[in-house]
Amino acid sequence: MASEIVLIITEQRNRQRILLPATKAPCSFGRGPRCDYVLRRNNVGDRQFTLEYADGAWQLRDDGSGSPTWYNNRYLRPGERCPLQEGDVIGLNTDGDDATQEITFRVQEIRATADAGGLRRENEDDPVLREIDLRRKRRVLVGRGEDCDVQLTSDRVSRHHCEITFQDGHAEVKDLGSTNGTYLNGQRVHTAVLPEGAIINVPTQVFAYSGGVLHYHEHKVGISVELINVRKTVKDRNTGQPLDIVDGVSLQIEPNSFVVLVGGSGAGKSSLLTCVTGSAPCTAGSVCFDGIDTHGNRNAFDAVVGYVPQKDILHENLTVEQSLLCAARLRIAHDTTRGELRSAVANAIAAVDLQGREKTMIANLSGGQKKRVSIAMELLASPRLLVLDEPTSGLSPDLDRSMMELCRKLSHENCTVLMVTHNMSNINLCDRIAFLGVGGILCYYGPPEQMDEYFGVELTSDIFEKLREPELIEQYRRQYFTTPEFNRLVSRYPAAAQEADKRCSR
Repeated sequence: MASEIVLIITEQRNRQRILLPATKAPCSFGRGPRCDYVLRRNNVGDRQFTLEYADGAWQLRDDGSGSPTWYNNRYLRPGERCPLQEGDVIGLNTDGDDATQEITFRVQEIRATADAGGLRRENEDDPVLREIDLRRKRRVLVGRGEDCDVQLTSDRVSRHHCEITFQDGHAEVKDLGSTNGTYLNGQRVHTAVLPEGAIINVPTQVFAYSGGVLHYHEHKVGISVELINVRKTVKDRNTGQPLDIVDGVSLQIEPNSFVVLVGGSGAGKSSLLTCVTGSAPCTAGSVCFDGIDTHGNRNAFDAVVGYVPQKDILHENLTVEQSLLCAARLRIAHDTTRGELRSAVANAIAAVDLQGREKTMIANLSGGQKKRVSIAMELLASPRLLVLDEPTSGLSPDLDRSMMELCRKLSHENCTVLMVTHNMSNINLCDRIAFLGVGGILCYYGPPEQMDEYFGVELTSDIFEKLREPELIEQYRRQYFTTPEFNRLVSRYPAAAQEADKRCSR
């Protein structure tokens, strides 16, 4: 097993991630054409520095080029070697100002790995972590406009949405009259000083502020959802005692996946759904989006979630296009042009495969087509998580499959999709199934093709019978705690093990 070092290289607004295996060390960086990584800048030496791997450790060596190499808080002496650890920063000055480093190399990770070849750059489709040093940049403009420092594509973002400035040793965020607001730690603000560790939300985008640096992901994918020991307790109407209708659910929904939530009557499917959407928050545990706990910060995340209820809410005396245009005017930023509005509507119609029905009255659509219009309305807001409550209810078998295929397509092209359904006939089209037993207990979370074997049944319908028995429900809950899906969650969120430890120690 070899070692690999992961570097984040930042130059102005450009950023890339490279992975260097130990088998390809030493690796040289500089302006010279023979360097492994060529830096085409005048103030960089022909061979500026080298990364070496020896005796099980990575180290940095300045190659004495005449242009100093910055290491954490100081410049290295020519030929000096320093050990490298995660979080270390190598900097190069290219504009003659010794106080600034125009190119930085941050050690993101050092890990043991199998040999994977030479120097590798990140895939273009990977989500990219970006950083802006406000102490140098001083002002960052966020919005939809082409002149923005952070340009966002969502039509819910105003052309000039907000600005973040740094002056007199502190940072400040100011909303620039946006339609859908700027949130600081869950509260909508006009102007506010940023405390250390602040979370800033604008529609579909989250920023974190720490140490004078603004961190954010350039999102090219749907959102991830993490449920950690989620519990929903209500008052039992018959006994007056507390009753758990969602009981310690922990699972992780990967970005751009299609997850179906199933279970019999009284299994707490809708209750769990309301915990995720925030319409009726959980009474204990955590719901996280992209690893950020939404508790106390829920309002700021409203823009990333689209919700399609079981019953369609549509104006039947309007055409498909008219209905979507009305919805777009209410949900999209007010500074959006007429052309941008029509483009957003056309894109939503295309996403749900309703081309050719733009001029059709809503009243003349089939049940499946009306459901597609409801989905298109949510897509206007560019959600990163789309939640659907039994969208196939009342549809014929062919329309049920068509709806499932649409949800699968949306998850791969637009956003993460979470859906509640009772119909199991086309369940194989989803990526993961979350099966709840009576009382809101998660008994299975995994791929559909492994579900029948997990429960020891030949017919999927037999699972519903099993999950009415309290003893079997508890057995499968404990079995879930031994699965790879749960173990992966615990590796990132150790708190998820609390419920497992409590149940398995009984």
